[in-house]
Amino acid sequence: MLTSPSCSHEVREVYPNKFIVFDDKRIYVLNTLFHLPELYMLACIIDYFTNSPMYERCSQHSDSVASVDSAENTKTVPRNDSGVMCGEIFMPFESIFQDVRNAVDKVHDSGLLKQLTLDNLRKYVHKDERLPVLFNRMRAHGSKLFLLTNSDFSYTDKIMTYLLNGFENRSWQSYFDYVVVDAKKPGFFEGGTTLREVDTESGTLKLGVHMGPMKAGRVYAGGSVNTLSQMLGISGKEAIYFGDHIFGDILKSKKIRGWRTFLVVPELGQELNVWHDKRHLFARLGELDSKVSEIFRQYDSTATTKPDIGVIQESIREVVHEMDMSYGMLGSIFRSGSRQTHFAGQMIRYADLYSSTFLNLLHYPFFYLFKAPTMEMPHESTVDPELPIDTSMNLSYRGRSTSLKSVSFDGSRENGLEEVARDIVIDDAASCSKGHVPHLRADDSDDELSSPESSSSDLKANGHEDENGADQVQA
Repeated sequence: MLTSPSCSHEVREVYPNKFIVFDDKRIYVLNTLFHLPELYMLACIIDYFTNSPMYERCSQHSDSVASVDSAENTKTVPRNDSGVMCGEIFMPFESIFQDVRNAVDKVHDSGLLKQLTLDNLRKYVHKDERLPVLFNRMRAHGSKLFLLTNSDFSYTDKIMTYLLNGFENRSWQSYFDYVVVDAKKPGFFEGGTTLREVDTESGTLKLGVHMGPMKAGRVYAGGSVNTLSQMLGISGKEAIYFGDHIFGDILKSKKIRGWRTFLVVPELGQELNVWHDKRHLFARLGELDSKVSEIFRQYDSTATTKPDIGVIQESIREVVHEMDMSYGMLGSIFRSGSRQTHFAGQMIRYADLYSSTFLNLLHYPFFYLFKAPTMEMPHESTVDPELPIDTSMNLSYRGRSTSLKSVSFDGSRENGLEEVARDIVIDDAASCSKGHVPHLRADDSDDELSSPESSSSDLKANGHEDENGADQVQA
């Protein structure tokens, strides 16, 4: 539900339970870069209708809503609807949301957005000469590469031609062993669709259903992850999949196929800059949290009067607001104050690695080990090493100041930031000899792929222990 800024009591009326179930029928999750313009458009439209003198806001009630637009006339709003009215016209917020959704889908389905992109490639597509270098090093390592996209061949061909052609005297298709367009992700990772071959000369699909094995150097449309896995000769953790969509790319490939995953988060650079420049705000928030803890620490179960912490709570709200505004109008994609966002929670759970660009892999050998830092559990964080332990008081809780538990390598070798990431192996000699895609696994390997280069990077790793107790980076 998007409305104008509400007081806390209004929010509690709409959401009486802070633990919200993300039911598709109630909540639509906007968590990709594609959603930003849609979110902004929706916010502007609702802001206009709720603040225009021509429209009257209608609140939701259990049975019906009576909206009086004059001394005598009364209009009845259908049950379980809230929205705005103008004369005889009632517009529920749900229908406004759906109209915006349909409009955005139409722009994508019509091809208008893609055509505008193709007409302004220099403006909308970032070309990087390091891209073919990374692909060549992967293939020299014996790895198989595949391109999997929901875009049609015509659009894919123009984008990839712009990105890869011109650096070497070869076509963009030669960098990949297999190319799959019109993949229909996330359905590709489940049942999939009909597999057909693409005529690269005309850009159209060839007649009939492709029944034989997928052949290297050909372009296919549709299909399923089972077919692709058979052609690559891989299963589960033997593949690492790079994507920028947390749901369509990362979550589904991890949950359904068990692939290793690398999430591309372009906003990470800005997030790190704010984190660096505004660390004093995070320190201030920690101090305020500690003050609250110290106040309540003076009481036990015999206390009958609740201490007044209103001034501290107000200070916390001010600091959190300043922190959020430091990231821009929409705040951070990873945190709200000291709490993780829904996006951050999904990323930590399903992305083995994440970075602002996968080109950062150029700065690491493919046998490099990435490891998330060891984090204290809530009960461990309550132990003071200078004091004896009273085991009779073993109450632990997950406090406000629990930190983001995914960052393991904070960045720049050139700038001397601390390196704490070393526990994932990207591929090994055994899988390379079979032509497998580079994958991440937790063991010590002496295999080499290429020489590391010293440069800056913002590569991150997420990790936990597997069922055998081995510390791995996986969901």
